[in-house]
Amino acid sequence: MKKYRLIIILLAIIAVFYFARTVRSFTVKQEVRTLKSEHFMISYSGIYKSEAEKLSKHLEGNYAEIRTNLKDVEHDLIKVFVYGSQFKFNAATGLKENTKGTSRGPNEFHFVWTNWFNSIFPDDPLKTALHEFTHCVQLNILIDKAKETIITQDRLTFEKEFDKKFKAEYPRWLWESISIFEAKEVNTLSVKYAKSKNLTLENLNQGNQIYNIGYTIIEYLTQKWGKDILPKLIASFGNIEKTLNIKPEEFEKGWKAFLEEKY
Repeated sequence: MKKYRLIIILLAIIAVFYFARTVRSFTVKQEVRTLKSEHFMISYSGIYKSEAEKLSKHLEGNYAEIRTNLKDVEHDLIKVFVYGSQFKFNAATGLKENTKGTSRGPNEFHFVWTNWFNSIFPDDPLKTALHEFTHCVQLNILIDKAKETIITQDRLTFEKEFDKKFKAEYPRWLWESISIFEAKEVNTLSVKYAKSKNLTLENLNQGNQIYNIGYTIIEYLTQKWGKDILPKLIASFGNIEKTLNIKPEEFEKGWKAFLEEKY
């Protein structure tokens, strides 16, 4: 009898899930709508207006803090594009992998509004939005800093030279870690899993484990050197030796010791 009861409960849960998904598919608007706030212009489709309003409020609520933390320079209005499915996100951005978000310069980012109806293991879309916004902030700072060394009046030439400098000098581990930290994307189990692999910073430049453990790198940095070290590290294009006055190997060793002690 207990076995049948469990089966009935399971079938009921499945029925409720599919009913809710069907209701959402019929009630959510697919045409693109916009919502403007003080610092963001949100274009969205495939999500409810109430969700877009929640997103707008969340972005505005964290806007000043993130920019203050990283000492962002003057920032133009940021365009945000939100999609209700991975398929529409990929079609709009041209990306083929199942990434959930992407920044397109200092003033634009795109992301998927994940939920249980369009993703097996959904991320928190509000955190994804802050993650991509933080990429925009980093780019805004880096572009302003690059103007000191890339001297040209031609916008296309500057963009080309900046792109080369960014790819050659700014480490991916820092690019992702700062965004992960500011969005507060941390999971202890994921950290422990990544820690067991004994990863180096160079390893984190290559694979996806940075998303599991990146939070801890900035956590270590800010606890040991203070929050003001982050804007300095960004401005140096991630030059550890210049910013922290230690070798990258020493920094890596200290970070791993921090991991062992805390996680």
